[in-house]
Amino acid sequence: MFEKLKEDIGMFSSFFLMIPQLTNSKLAIDTLRISEAKYRSLFENIDQGVIYLDRTGVVIAVNQAAEQLLGLPRDVIVGRKFADSCFKVIKEDGSIFPEEQQPPMQALHTGKPVEGVIMGLFNSARQNYIWLVVHAVPEFRMNEHQPHQILMTLTDITRQKQSEGKLSMASVIFNTIGEGIFVTDKHKKIISVNEAFTTLTGFSQQDVYGKNARFLHAKKHHLTSDDDLNAPGTGLNSWQGEIWRRRKTNPDFPSWTTISEVKDANGEVSHCVHVFMDITHFKKAQDHLGFLAYHDPLTKLPNRLLLKDRIDHSLQTALREGSQAAVLFLDLDRFKGINDTYGHEVGDGLLREVAKRIKNLVRKEDTVSRYAGDEFVVFMENIPDAKNPAKLAQKLIETFNAPAYIKGHRLKISTSVGISLFPQDGQDTDTLIKNADAAMYRAKKEGRNNFQYYSMELTTEAFEKMSRERALRQSLERHELILYYQPQVCLKTGKLVGVESLVRWMHPTEGLLPPKHFIPIAEESGFIVALGEWVLKNACMQMRRWLDEGLKINKMVVNVSAIQFLRSDFVATVERVLHSIGLDPCYLELELTGSSFMDHSDQTIKALNQLVAAGIDLTIDDFGIGCFSFNNLKRIPVKKLKINSSFVVDVLNNANDEDIARAVIALGHGLHLQVIAMGIESNAQQNRLRDLGCDEGQGYLYSSPVLPWSTVFRTLVAE
Repeated sequence: MFEKLKEDIGMFSSFFLMIPQLTNSKLAIDTLRISEAKYRSLFENIDQGVIYLDRTGVVIAVNQAAEQLLGLPRDVIVGRKFADSCFKVIKEDGSIFPEEQQPPMQALHTGKPVEGVIMGLFNSARQNYIWLVVHAVPEFRMNEHQPHQILMTLTDITRQKQSEGKLSMASVIFNTIGEGIFVTDKHKKIISVNEAFTTLTGFSQQDVYGKNARFLHAKKHHLTSDDDLNAPGTGLNSWQGEIWRRRKTNPDFPSWTTISEVKDANGEVSHCVHVFMDITHFKKAQDHLGFLAYHDPLTKLPNRLLLKDRIDHSLQTALREGSQAAVLFLDLDRFKGINDTYGHEVGDGLLREVAKRIKNLVRKEDTVSRYAGDEFVVFMENIPDAKNPAKLAQKLIETFNAPAYIKGHRLKISTSVGISLFPQDGQDTDTLIKNADAAMYRAKKEGRNNFQYYSMELTTEAFEKMSRERALRQSLERHELILYYQPQVCLKTGKLVGVESLVRWMHPTEGLLPPKHFIPIAEESGFIVALGEWVLKNACMQMRRWLDEGLKINKMVVNVSAIQFLRSDFVATVERVLHSIGLDPCYLELELTGSSFMDHSDQTIKALNQLVAAGIDLTIDDFGIGCFSFNNLKRIPVKKLKINSSFVVDVLNNANDEDIARAVIALGHGLHLQVIAMGIESNAQQNRLRDLGCDEGQGYLYSSPVLPWSTVFRTLVAE
């Protein structure tokens, strides 16, 4: 267009040079009028802005296109300097464009064309900048060296400039934004990443180029392909959600991701832009807020809300399975006085110490909650019996009796505990807690530092049980335990082959108690370990005395509880006792029930093999009524099986009992083991068992359990 305009203007100038040569002035005027009309039409209708300036820079002509570009009427522009007709002229970099450097002024000063200069002019009508490509051409008259006017053309490139600006801005954003960005093609292959992507993941452009977007999914992420992200059937062009991302070296991280489709001119998806941010800190904050919603911020224990939720859930299970549960409500005695005397900081420290002590005593499956102030609740699910919570309550009371040292202060505390049971004391959470709270207040009325069941009857039974347990623990110090001995004989010869030690308790008020009255309590309380060691030591000492006296006794039989085998030092304890007394292991026989092998069998079997390797014999007691595994029988070098007395008492009259006795004897002999029957009370029973092949016997026929110095025992040994 610019070249065509120069051509037309050249024709117009040539016309004036021809005028002197015309002889017909009318023709010349008509020709001039036609050419001027033609030029003006061209000047006004051209779609490019055209401006003429005189040699001083004043605008002398403006076409319509230039008016529209500048946003000013012609009468405002004409007669003024071009720079004065525009409010502001700027360079491409946004700085002010000085007048003397603008294209028309440079063309005037140099006399040379100035082409292709980009500058921005403020459009007053639109109140924005338009971007123009400006050409300025100087025009000369004949024989003049200075231009008499300047032809300036203006081409609008505003849209192009805006597009370039958007692309430039997009590039800046792409490379400087804090979010990670990667772009995939229509095949979901990664083709571009930004700097933030590398910072967040550790992967460079080279590491991921050409890889499927799934490459960036962490293993814990459940989505298997980007197809899962397109929300089928929604018709949406984008997706937002949480995705776990891989890192090159560091741990995986959660990200909040937006995936947007980019479509081509045909409406087909050509690219996908994935924008993501690391939300690890947000997730941690979210988790922390979630923790605070369900936990006490001071002790970190579950609060009322979480406690109620856990009890509600557990009660549904207990109702379905028919199991029992318990709520223990604890209140610190005289806590307010400590808080008022030493201040809240010490009081808070005491509460944290209390929470720690409670947590150390409960089972893993129990829930401990700070209910309010100095009140705590323990929920015990699936308890074995109604009296079991009393044991925990007593331990809590005992642990609180130990002083607490908080910020240099020695604090003496105690607690009162109330207990309610499911289902008898309530079948919902609120009722159980309310009744446990009521029981706790009764404990305070009873003098504090004690526990009470919601049912008075259960409280009495629990105290009686605990009283017996305390008395049993004191029995060793008070020398109230006594060992009795019952002979074991060979059924063929009638000769003494060994004696079984049987513990009795000379209770200070109830008299002599048999094992069934206190062994279960000892096993439940853990006292069986100390009791068992006492029996072992004293039985071995008695055996040593008999041997020193010259009595012919082959074996000292000592009963051992399964709980003793769970101690890692049990074998060492046996060896230590034998060594200290000077008794050869061949004189010791350990007798255990089949149920000993039910739990922790590997640990138990290992210990038993170590004992046998040391020269100690083993007997399986009550064989036939316990839950003994025949597979374990193959793994242990047992020497003897003992038939329970329940099969002996009716062996003469009950065919089933006789068949069981015969089967046990046959099994024992088949495994090259000896068999002993307990509970033999008559010669007829002895003879029948001997006929069945039983090797040894024990029972009142030979002797009741007696003291070692009794005449009956001495006579039996002498024979």
